[in-house]
Amino acid sequence: MLKYWRIWLLIIVVFGAILAVGLKAYPYGRNAVEVVYFSDDSPVRGVLEQGMFITAVNGNPVRNIEDWNSFTMGLKGQVTLTANGKDYEFYVNESLGIDVVDIERTNLNFGLDLRGGTRIVLKPKENATKDMIDQVISTMQTRANIYGLREMNFYPIRGATGEYYVQVEVAGIKRDIVKDLLSTEGKFEAKISKAVVVSDGEGSMQLGSESFPVEVLDNETIRINNTVIQPNQTFVLKGIELEYLNKTQNKLIFMGLVYEGKDIELVYSDPQHSGIMPITGGYRFYFVVLVSIEGAQRFADVTSGVPSFLDLQSGERYLESQIYLYLDDELVSQLRISADLGGKVYQSPQVTGSRIEMEDAVDEKLRLQTILRSGALPTGLETESVDIISPALGTEFFGSTIYAAILAVIAIVVIVFVRYKNFRIAIPMVFISLSEVIIILGIAAIQDSMIWLVVLIINFLIISMAWWKKHEIDIYAWVGALLIPLLGMASWTIDLPAIGGIIAAIGTGIDHQIIIADETLAGKKEEEKLYTLKKKIKMAFFIIFGAAATTIAAMIPLMSIGIGFVRGFAITTIVGVLVGILITRPAYARIVEMATKSD
Repeated sequence: MLKYWRIWLLIIVVFGAILAVGLKAYPYGRNAVEVVYFSDDSPVRGVLEQGMFITAVNGNPVRNIEDWNSFTMGLKGQVTLTANGKDYEFYVNESLGIDVVDIERTNLNFGLDLRGGTRIVLKPKENATKDMIDQVISTMQTRANIYGLREMNFYPIRGATGEYYVQVEVAGIKRDIVKDLLSTEGKFEAKISKAVVVSDGEGSMQLGSESFPVEVLDNETIRINNTVIQPNQTFVLKGIELEYLNKTQNKLIFMGLVYEGKDIELVYSDPQHSGIMPITGGYRFYFVVLVSIEGAQRFADVTSGVPSFLDLQSGERYLESQIYLYLDDELVSQLRISADLGGKVYQSPQVTGSRIEMEDAVDEKLRLQTILRSGALPTGLETESVDIISPALGTEFFGSTIYAAILAVIAIVVIVFVRYKNFRIAIPMVFISLSEVIIILGIAAIQDSMIWLVVLIINFLIISMAWWKKHEIDIYAWVGALLIPLLGMASWTIDLPAIGGIIAAIGTGIDHQIIIADETLAGKKEEEKLYTLKKKIKMAFFIIFGAAATTIAAMIPLMSIGIGFVRGFAITTIVGVLVGILITRPAYARIVEMATKSD
């Protein structure tokens, strides 16, 4: 039986792909809808969470989004929702304010055009030019890529009166991510408090090696370096932006801007410079950023001359000043400064924060790192509208694809049978083409690493036994037995371009199978055969590998471009070609060889 080891490899890989696509856990049952968004005035906000599964409304089972719409239309008063296996009661005045989608039945990550998703229109807070909108989209795309979000499309649109908007389309993603991450302006500032001691209405502010005289004119108004300053007024001294906050009994309190977003040169994410640690009542996150030498010099100037104190609990000395980190004018971190850093050029401040849940701490850390890496948007954005996109195109496309596939199968069987007069050649072509589709989808599936690990182990055992039993060596099939399961541990979005890549791979596969059949059967009825059967198959594979190498070489530049439409097509095509030349073509060649010998 091991002499058919190539066919066994194909069967194992196909079976693994089927499990990778269809073996899905349903912790709360197959009948449910998934929560994707809450409106700001939703009565469930703060109680339910995005990603929860609702299985019943007032005791009525919810099987899909149609049931949900039916049960919640015009719903008011006391409402009971069953979410993640628990009952929650709410009082509804106008509407629940919940958007839901049908739960996924497979492990495939479908794109916006097939599954549907969310469309959000963002409005600039100020008049924006086309160039500014393009910059906004570029920054948001960078954030989406860094954050590892799934398919996301950005478009500039223009209103009837000429104003520009940004339209965001996302598939299967929480809409709050767009609101809290992508549309966040991202203005980063680090400020250090600085106190100036005054005696008899006079004092001195030290910035680096320079000192500037300070004079109190009345109760709160001051004069510094011959400039009159009012409380909460900002001014520039030695190239540093300072804000005069208030006056205490014998001190003037200032806040100096030392770092801005443009000073961020690197955001560390490695374990040595970032992490999560448990603390009392929650989890603390931290990460280090590398700032410019100009920002570090401002840090040294502002912290110069600041007195220190001894912390009795830790035994460490700290400056009396603290550093405050702001994102979009909101305080995100407040840190003490080691006394050793006073007056020194410091380029690696640490950003910290805490959350009650570990998952929230991880998300907040990643959000801050993403925003700091991408830089600030040129303008603030606010949500203009939010709506759900229907997957009507995907439904129609799937229907058309099924009809086209049936017609293609009939056409292939008829044409190949007319050409070779042999169903044992024609029928396997259909099976091989179907197998390639299943394997490609299995490789693209998510949450399937354990399945492909098992396939890898079984494949390794099969080729090891075949080698031990001294069966013929096929280095390409050996590579495929190990490489394809490893590729299966990756995943990508199945959208219309990806389906186009699958179709392209199938077309290429049919061509290759016809080449194998032609080379194998050519001259079969001649009394004198110039080539053995194995030599003919080798000739066929020489042609096939040449064509496959050309296809892969053409797709690699498209894949590296990174544009969503082109990239999805290129990845799927390359994977399809690899599946063909490493798994299905060797198996088909063995099937044809068996069919030929039996004639």
